[in-house]
Amino acid sequence: MTVNSTSFTVEIARAVDQVCSSLYTQMFQKVAREEPHYLSNEQRTILMYYPNEITWYKGNKREEIIERIRRTHLKWFNSWLSKQYTGLPPYIKWSSVMNDIMLHATNLFFRMDLDDVITSNDTRHAFQQITNTIKRILLNISKSNPTTIDPAIVPLVREFLLILFYFTLDSKLVIYLKSLQLVDLINVLIRKSNNDDEVHLQAYRILAVIMTEADIKQLQISNRITIVFITFIKKAIDGGVPYVARLHNSLRSLKVLTQHDQIREELIKQEGHSLFLRCALEDQFNPLKAKLPALEILLALVFHKEFATILKNNDTFMNHIRTLTSSSQQDLQLIATALIWKLEKEPETIIKTVQQQQQPSSISSLMIDKKQYDIMISYSHSDKTLCHRILSSLEKDQLCVWIDSRLMHGATFDVMAKAIENAEFVLVCMSDAYKQNPLCEMEASYAVKCQCHIISLVMTPKYKADGWLGVLTSALIYIDFPKLGFDKAYQELKKQIELFRIDNSSSTFAEQDEVHHNSSSLVDNTSEIVPSEENNEEPCSVLKYPHCIDMWTEDHVKSFLLDKELDAFLPILEGMNGKLLHQAYFMCQANQQGMFLSLKEDVNRSQHAILSLKDYLTFLEEIKIYIPFTANNSLNPISTVCNLI
Repeated sequence: MTVNSTSFTVEIARAVDQVCSSLYTQMFQKVAREEPHYLSNEQRTILMYYPNEITWYKGNKREEIIERIRRTHLKWFNSWLSKQYTGLPPYIKWSSVMNDIMLHATNLFFRMDLDDVITSNDTRHAFQQITNTIKRILLNISKSNPTTIDPAIVPLVREFLLILFYFTLDSKLVIYLKSLQLVDLINVLIRKSNNDDEVHLQAYRILAVIMTEADIKQLQISNRITIVFITFIKKAIDGGVPYVARLHNSLRSLKVLTQHDQIREELIKQEGHSLFLRCALEDQFNPLKAKLPALEILLALVFHKEFATILKNNDTFMNHIRTLTSSSQQDLQLIATALIWKLEKEPETIIKTVQQQQQPSSISSLMIDKKQYDIMISYSHSDKTLCHRILSSLEKDQLCVWIDSRLMHGATFDVMAKAIENAEFVLVCMSDAYKQNPLCEMEASYAVKCQCHIISLVMTPKYKADGWLGVLTSALIYIDFPKLGFDKAYQELKKQIELFRIDNSSSTFAEQDEVHHNSSSLVDNTSEIVPSEENNEEPCSVLKYPHCIDMWTEDHVKSFLLDKELDAFLPILEGMNGKLLHQAYFMCQANQQGMFLSLKEDVNRSQHAILSLKDYLTFLEEIKIYIPFTANNSLNPISTVCNLI
C-alpha cells in the first residue's frame, strides 16, 4: 500500500480487524514481557505492518477507524502502563524491538498531527487518565534520578513526552495538561536528560503550548527554547522528506510559542525568520502544514516594529504574499491579506484616523453615529460552538452581528478591518486558542485603535488572560461564560451593552451642550484667566515650567514629571519637548485605552516595571491644565493662558 492512500481496500479492512482483536493485545503484552531480540513474521505483521498501514490511510473512513481502535485499546493500555512501569529503579533498557512496537502503538493510539481529532468524551477521558499515569511515572523517575536520568529509562521518557506532545494538539486536552502543572516537572526532565536531543525536542514542544507568560519569565528559558526550535527546524528543513512530519509539528508548536513577546524578540535576535521565509517562499513545502504556520509566525513577529520594516523592504517576500491573496486556499489568502494590512495599510489607516480626530468637533459630529453593525465577534475557530450560540441569541434579540463564518468566498483581513471600523461593539472571545492566534491579536489591537467598545468574554473554563491579551483587556470587565453558565452570562452581556448605550447617549448630549457653551463664551473666559502664584509653586529640585505646554523645553518636561511624582514616564518620554508632549496627550485623549496599553508596554520594556492605571490617569489629569483651550478640548480654564500668549 502507498503512503497516504485514500482507498479503503480489503487489506485495510483486514488490518483494522486484526489490530482491534484480542490477538493484538496478547502479542503486545507478550513481547513487552519477554523482550525478544526479533519478532516472528506473525508478530511483525500484527504489531508493526498493520498499524503502519492504518497510520497512513487517509480515506473517508479514517475517523471511524481511529475511534474504533481507541475505544478498543485505551483502557487496557493505561492499565498495562500502570502495572508495567512505576518509574522506580531498577530499570530494564528497552530492546530495539520494544522501541519499535511502542512507537507503532503510539502512532496508532495517540497521534493527532494527522488530523485525527478526538470524536468522543470517552476517548478524551481515557487520554486524561493516561496523562495522569504518565505524570505519576515521570515524577517517580525524576525523584529517583537526582542528577541525571538513568540511560536505561530514557527511551520510556522519550515515548511519554511524545504522547504528551500529541495531546497538546487538542485544545481541550491542553486545558487539562495545564491543570496538572507539568511545567516544572518537564523542565527538570530537560535538565536531567544529559542533553538528549529527543527529550529536548518533545519537552520543549510541550512547554511551547502549556507555558504561561509568568512561566517564561520565572524559568528564564526564552533564549534556550528558541535555540532548540531553530536548531531542530533547520535540521528538519535540510533533512528533506524523512523529516517532514517533524518540521510540520515543530512549526505548529513554535506558532503557539510566538504568542509570547520574549520569544518573538529572541527569534528576531537569533535570525530565525530566515527559516520561516524559506518555508514560506520555497515550493517544496506543504502549503498548509509548513507555509501557513511559517507565515503565521512571521505575522506574529511583525508586531515588532523594526522587524516589520525589514520584512516590508523584502521585495521577494512582499511580491510572494501578494500572489497568495488570490490563493485558492482560504487560510493562505487570509494570512497573506493580514500581512499586507499589517505592513502597508494599517500605518496609513492609523495616520488617517489621528488626522480625523485632530479636526475640531462640531455639534453634528458629536451626534451618536449609527454603525453598520451592532456587534463584531472576534474569536478563534476553536471556540466556534459557543460563539455561534452567542451569535444566535444576539440575533434573536434583533442585534445586527458581523461574524466571519458568514463570508461565502473567504475572509480577507481588509473585510475584517472594515467590520471592526463599522461595529459599535467588538466581542473579544478570550481563550488559549484566541491568544495564540496572531490574526486574533490583530483584530483585538485594531479594535482598540478604532476606539470600539470592547467587551471581553471568557470562552473556556478557568481561563486567565496574560501577555498581550492580558494587557489589552486589563481595564475591562470579563464575562465568564463557563463560570456563570450561558443564560446568566448572556444576560450580563446584554446588560453591559445597554449600560454603555445609556452612558454614551448621556455623555453625547452633555458634550453638545458644552461645545455650544464654550463656543459662545470663549473670549470672556480667556480674558479673565490669570495663573495664581499658588499654582506656580515648585519644589526647588526642579525647574519652574510655563503654564503653556507648547513653551516647555525637554528640561521642563522632565521637571513636570518629577514634580508630579510621575517618574515611571521619564524613560519613555525622554527627549520630548512641550509640543511633542502636547501631541502625546492628544493621542491619549483620542484613544485612552490604546495609548494606555502602548505606554504600559513601553514602560515594561524600558525598565521592567508596570505602569498602573492610576499613574496613567494621574498623568492625564495633571497635564490637562497646561493644554491650550479649543472648542473640542474643554479643559481646566487655566490652559487658556496658552491662547493668550
